[in-house]
Amino acid sequence: MNLKQLSYIAVIADAQNISRAAEQLYISRPALNHYLVSLEKELGFPLFKRVQKRMIPTEAGAVYIQSAKEILEIKRQAYKAIDEINNCETGCLNIGITRVMGADMFHRVFPRFHKKYPNYTVHLLEGNVNELEESCLAGEIDFAFMGQSSIQSQLEHIVFSPCEILLALPVSHPFAKMAAPENLPYHTLDLELLKNDSFVLMSKATRIRTIADYHFMKAGFFPKIILETSLSSMAYEMVCQEVGPSILMESAIKDKSKAACFSLNPREQWKQSIAYRKGTIFTKAEKYFTELAKEYFEGLV
Repeated sequence: MNLKQLSYIAVIADAQNISRAAEQLYISRPALNHYLVSLEKELGFPLFKRVQKRMIPTEAGAVYIQSAKEILEIKRQAYKAIDEINNCETGCLNIGITRVMGADMFHRVFPRFHKKYPNYTVHLLEGNVNELEESCLAGEIDFAFMGQSSIQSQLEHIVFSPCEILLALPVSHPFAKMAAPENLPYHTLDLELLKNDSFVLMSKATRIRTIADYHFMKAGFFPKIILETSLSSMAYEMVCQEVGPSILMESAIKDKSKAACFSLNPREQWKQSIAYRKGTIFTKAEKYFTELAKEYFEGLV
């Protein structure tokens, strides 16, 4: 077993196809197939099942592939540590961001990072929290900026900037007058009072929606939904335009005079975090980027 062999197997497993894997590895398909057949013969068991042109790991193959990826990750982290010792001024950030808050953060933070580390490149992955967790666990990114601490046991988190999740009503809504005056603690409003309303909600792929659905279930009804969106800015604008109420992060409500805001019962907080695999080594450049991001998010509170 050598690192080249391990990297070949890892690519085949991810591509699930010999031809695609060969293209990614810049070798011929026959050469890669010959290598795989020879390795399986040497091991004495198949690593993959061939199912309709897809390469599906066998039970033994899954163990081998997982071990291969762990060894390759150890190598990558070791090289990062060595580069850090040598004060390497070039490198690459492999990071994930959410499509709304993460994107807003990145376009404000990256120019400052680039000014200090002009020779660094960035591989940026955009997705929802679930997608970013999977990519982080798979080693496709080194860390991700996301909301809500994950239940993934293999990920660790640096948590900061708690942000309350609010029920936002159009100012023309009959219950809007029950909201607390600006700059005072939010009042709560029984969700059951809104069972006949049509809501603007975040899409089902978001964690905010999961939290909202829990509160609707607790209130004893499933809401009528007039619009679903993955953009909190869109949902906020629909509240301002008096389309309907929504459940949003406080940071998404840019002008509280245009929406009547209430705390949920019980109150809910959204915590922004940096998620990373256990054992990840942060370089000086990565630490600087995370400090800039933390400064940005905590400035929203």
